[in-house]
Amino acid sequence: MNNLDPEEKKPRETHEDFSTHRQLVFWLFSATAILAAVLTVLLLNIERGPSSFSILKLVVLVGALGAFVSALRRLYAFENIFPTQRFRDLLRQARLYVVIYSLIPPLIGAIAAAVLYVFFAAEIVKSPLFPAFDCELEGDGCRRFKQFIDHWKPNGPTDYAKAVVWGFVAGFSERVVPDILNRLVERSEARSARQSAVADADASR
Repeated sequence: MNNLDPEEKKPRETHEDFSTHRQLVFWLFSATAILAAVLTVLLLNIERGPSSFSILKLVVLVGALGAFVSALRRLYAFENIFPTQRFRDLLRQARLYVVIYSLIPPLIGAIAAAVLYVFFAAEIVKSPLFPAFDCELEGDGCRRFKQFIDHWKPNGPTDYAKAVVWGFVAGFSERVVPDILNRLVERSEARSARQSAVADADASR
């Protein structure tokens, strides 16, 4: 019989889990260190850097960094944020799969940070905790899309800081943007229900 005793399987499974965990930590830590270094260089040389570098790009990068930090924090606590039990053999044999899987959290974090930045820029959500936006151009202002992208920016230094902080939060906490979307949908549905009720009441008169 080649079947292993359950007690004999545990050390092997533990070793395989640790091997998978080690690969994920290595790739996530390497990517986090590289992204942090890139952000540091960009911030230190922003005055001498290309003028095309905008606050939106910085927010997106910071969102990815927040997602990396969140994933590393959970891996450090040995939480199963990746399907190590179900796909242990695949993760152990396919290193490219591990790399791609490790990049999913920062991709989601970058998208979430960009979406949240657009929410702030559109003034869909307002609060003293959120950044205020204004157009740098005089006259007609930022009426065209390119003008919006290039010149519709946070109003002052504290607003720039708030945009960066919320970009990191959007990447670090995967529930921030979905919660905002859910609230917006609930408000829209409630408004539609009130309007329908008013229309029905007017029609019945």
